Amino acid sequence: MKKVVFVLLVLGLVLSACGAPAAAPPQGDSGSALRVGWLGFPDTLNPAYAFLTESYTMFDLVYSTLTTEAPSGEYVGLLAETWSVSEDGLVWTFNLRPNIKWHNGEALTAEQVAWNINAFITNSDGWVTNYSYIIGFVEARALDERTLEIELEYPISNMEFRVAFLYIVYPKDFEGFTTPEDLQNFANFSPIGTGPFKISTLDKDRRVIILDANPDYFDGRAKLGQLVYQTFDNSDALIQALKVGDVDFAAEVPTSAFKTVETFEGVTAVSISGRSLSELILNSAPDDHDPAPNRNPAITDPAVRLAIATAINKQDLVDVVLQGQGVPGVGIIPPTLGGGFWFNSNLTDVQFSLDEANRILEEAGYVMGTDGVRAKDDLRLEFRLQFPSDSSNYPRAADMIANWLNQVGIKATPAAVDPDSLVVATNPNADYDLVIWGWGSDPDPDFMLSVMTSEQYEEGGWSDSGYSNPAYDELFAQQQMTLDENERQKIVWEMQEMLFNDRPYIVLWYDDVLQAYRSDRFTGFIEYPTGIDAFQSLMNVEPVQ
Repeated sequence: MKKVVFVLLVLGLVLSACGAPAAAPPQGDSGSALRVGWLGFPDTLNPAYAFLTESYTMFDLVYSTLTTEAPSGEYVGLLAETWSVSEDGLVWTFNLRPNIKWHNGEALTAEQVAWNINAFITNSDGWVTNYSYIIGFVEARALDERTLEIELEYPISNMEFRVAFLYIVYPKDFEGFTTPEDLQNFANFSPIGTGPFKISTLDKDRRVIILDANPDYFDGRAKLGQLVYQTFDNSDALIQALKVGDVDFAAEVPTSAFKTVETFEGVTAVSISGRSLSELILNSAPDDHDPAPNRNPAITDPAVRLAIATAINKQDLVDVVLQGQGVPGVGIIPPTLGGGFWFNSNLTDVQFSLDEANRILEEAGYVMGTDGVRAKDDLRLEFRLQFPSDSSNYPRAADMIANWLNQVGIKATPAAVDPDSLVVATNPNADYDLVIWGWGSDPDPDFMLSVMTSEQYEEGGWSDSGYSNPAYDELFAQQQMTLDENERQKIVWEMQEMLFNDRPYIVLWYDDVLQAYRSDRFTGFIEYPTGIDAFQSLMNVEPVQ
C-alpha cells in the first residue's frame, strides 16, 4: 500500500521536482532513456520489509522471480524454463534457464534460489512481506546447478502465482543479518539482481532513480538504454512536465486531469480496468494489541461502522473524485480478478442515506449535541480522517466523506500524512481512527485475503486494519489448500462476505489505471492489468524512429 549528489545531477540531466523544464535526459548505451514521472518514492528496496507500490515497481525491474504473469493472466516462466509437480502435489520441480547472471556478472545457481526460499521459510519474522506467499512451504533444495525442488506441507492451489511474487535476491547481500530487526532495517539501496535493469543512481534528496539496461539479461536486453524515475511534489507539476516534454511517461495521471491530458499534442492517455481499490480503513486492532491502540473507542462499535458506511455516497465519489474512471466498491476483491470469477457478485452494498445513518446512530444511543457532534456516555463521535500525502484523489475524497459524516453528527478531521509515517501509524502502532488508502491487488485473491489474517497484524505484516477473526483465519487456510477451483471460489466468496459485514474496510471504489506517455517519442507499450509500465512492457518500449 502501497515511497550524495551525483555528477549527473550537476550536469542537469535529471528533472527537478517542481516541474521546470529539464535538460536532455541521461543516455544509455543504446542512446535512449525513458523519463518517468511519479508522485511517490520507495520506502526501501529490501523485499523483506517493503510496503509502498514504488518499491515493488523497482523490484520488478531489478529482481526476477521463478514465474511471471502474462498479459492473458496466465503464468509463464521467468527464471524457470519449465516446471512440474509430483502426483501427490507435495513436490514442485523448477528447471532454471541457462546462462542467468547477477548484475555483478556471477552466474545464478539453483542453490542461491533455494537459499532465498529457505530464508523466507525459516525467518518469516524477518521476511514479513513474503510470508503469505510461502505458507505451507517446507523446504527448498537444489538438485543440481539448474534444478530446484520445493517441498510443501500440503498441496497448494495457486503455486505458480505464489512463486511469481518471491523476488530472488543476491544471497551475499542478505545472509549476514542475525535478527529480524537487522534484516528489516537494511534499506538495500544498491541492490544486485538478475532483472532487466540495474540501478546506477539513487538520490533520496532529489528523489531520483536512474536504471541502466542490463546487457546480460537472460531474456534479451531491453530496447531502452535507461530509465529515469523522478518524484514530483504534486500531480499538477507532473502533468505540466508531461505536456512540455520534460518527462516521457506519467506513471499516475490524476482523474481530474485525464480528459485534459487526452488533448495534449504528441501524448497518448491510457485507461485500463485494472485491479486497484481504495478503501476507508477503520481501526480494528484488538484491545490487547501491543502497543495499545490509540483511537476513539467508538470506531469499534458496529452501529457506528454501519452508520459511516451508510453515510458515504460511493457513486458520488466515483463521479466527482474519479471523474467516472472507476466503479463503486463493495468487497475487498476487485471485480476484474479472474475475469470476475473471484469477485463475490452476491454482495449487496448498503444504500446511501443520511436519514438512515442518523437513525442508526440515534437508535444506538448517540445523541446529537448542540455543536452538531453526537455523543454517548461522554464518548463523542470525533475521528481523525487521514490519507497519504502523495495521493491526488484522496484529499477531495476526504473532504466529501467528512461533509457527509458531519451531517449525521460525526466530526471527521481530514489530514494528509507522509506515506512512510502512515505505514507505521497503521501497523504496528494502531495509532489512527480512519484512513483512506488503496491497494493494487495481486492477480490471485490469496494476497488480498491474507491482508486481513490475524498473523499479518500480529507479526507486523501487511494488515493495516488490525482485523483479527479466527473463523476468517481458518477459511483463509482452507482456500489455500482447496485444489478444486469452484470449491475454492465458494470459500473466497464467504470470506469477502465476512469482511463486508465486519467492516474493517469500507471499500470506496475500484479505480481504473490512468497513465500517459509521449507517443511522439516512444512506442511499444503493452497493456497489463497493473498498467503499461509493467516491466514486460518497458522491455518492449523503444524510441519512435
